Amino acid sequence: MDTPSNNADPLKEYDFFKCENVLFMKTLLLQIPTAFFVCDEHCRILFINEVYANYLNKTVDEIIGKYTQEIFTDSVIPHILTTGKPMFGGVRKIKRNDEIIQLIVNRIPLFDDNGKIMGAMVIALADTPEQIATLTKQMKKLSPLENYTRHSPYKARYTLDSIIGKSMLITRLKEILVKYAQIEAPILILGETGTGKELAASSLHNSGPRANGPFIALNCSAFPLELFESELFGYAPGSFSGANKEGKIGQIELADQGTLFLDEIGDLPLLMQVKLLRVLEEKKITPIGSVTAKPVDFKLIAATNKDLRQMVKDGTFREDFYYRINALVLNIPSLTERKEDIPLIVKHILKTTGHEHYQISPQVMESFMNYSWQGNIRELNNVLMHALSLCQHNCIEICDLPENFHTPATAAFCAGQNKFKARQIKNDEYILLQALEKNNWNVKKTAQELDISRANMYEKMKKLGIKRP
Repeated sequence: MDTPSNNADPLKEYDFFKCENVLFMKTLLLQIPTAFFVCDEHCRILFINEVYANYLNKTVDEIIGKYTQEIFTDSVIPHILTTGKPMFGGVRKIKRNDEIIQLIVNRIPLFDDNGKIMGAMVIALADTPEQIATLTKQMKKLSPLENYTRHSPYKARYTLDSIIGKSMLITRLKEILVKYAQIEAPILILGETGTGKELAASSLHNSGPRANGPFIALNCSAFPLELFESELFGYAPGSFSGANKEGKIGQIELADQGTLFLDEIGDLPLLMQVKLLRVLEEKKITPIGSVTAKPVDFKLIAATNKDLRQMVKDGTFREDFYYRINALVLNIPSLTERKEDIPLIVKHILKTTGHEHYQISPQVMESFMNYSWQGNIRELNNVLMHALSLCQHNCIEICDLPENFHTPATAAFCAGQNKFKARQIKNDEYILLQALEKNNWNVKKTAQELDISRANMYEKMKKLGIKRP
């Protein structure tokens, strides 16, 4: 073959790129050894190879022509086609029979010669546990930042299902949350102490297109001013006396390709507000002691129980920063506003703490429904933990609750009950200790002798503060 001239496109000289070699291209695509599919600009699947079809437990013909949302209910392809931005290293979970298959995939938009989006392709980087393990091992070698963000502390713990309740307010909150999660604008979460603002932030992250990225949560009231800048922006090696010789990656950089959640944003120092505002506008950060700016791409979620509008009027919160972070506002209702959810929340707390077999007396539930929960769900959780430490026979009674739940009548009744309970606890402790010593502290044998389960035995020991010598 003649050597192409310098002005010609050398690729066009090869038969590989000519239309008559469609058969060759089809054969090439079919024999790609990893899962692969292509869709058009309307999310309609134009091609899928047998490897991917087999994972879905379908034939190629059953899938071609369908929309990605019909095959994957949580498909992010619409987002990619809208933004034109690729998503690398995502996780695609596929349920097949009784197993969950996880593929690490790249999702890439396709453009025509004029720069117009014409579709997208999805290709798996790893299909088997062995491949995933090898890929993970290689990535750890490549990037300390990648290694940082893959650890569990940088993953959001809660999902939409973690928001317990069926009241009209909670139902509406979830509807808004799902919509906000798809939008890249900053979100400001407002709510009283203990309403679950971090839970909402975590759910926003896991419900959006950045779910596979890091979730970095930072409490703005937890750091003194002199440490806040290094925590937020990081620093270069040897930047100041006492600095880590290897430098430090800041929380903003850790949040790259993910979400940065700033709790208690009302306590963010004014100086930091200025610097963070610049980051939000320029999408770049400069660590302390460095002259090189680094590009960052993150979604900002902020939360507070303070009146930021009033703080702006008082001059304790910057007006320009306030309007930059409240593009979308999510109001979390207080527990008093949705008391019909209390029974469901109580049941959930008991289940998650391993006390699902415990009962709540009608008198206690009535007291819960009439109480004004100033500390919201956090206070309810604390009250239940207090009651569980005192209750007997796996049922929480009114006397197990703190004093502020008692009326004058129940207070007098509970005083007598508590004296009796104290004697009973002392007697139980004596019986338990005698049985344990008799059986040389063998919990299994002691439980059999007392005709109780081993789990119940451990629970009684924990309540009575009995520990093996």
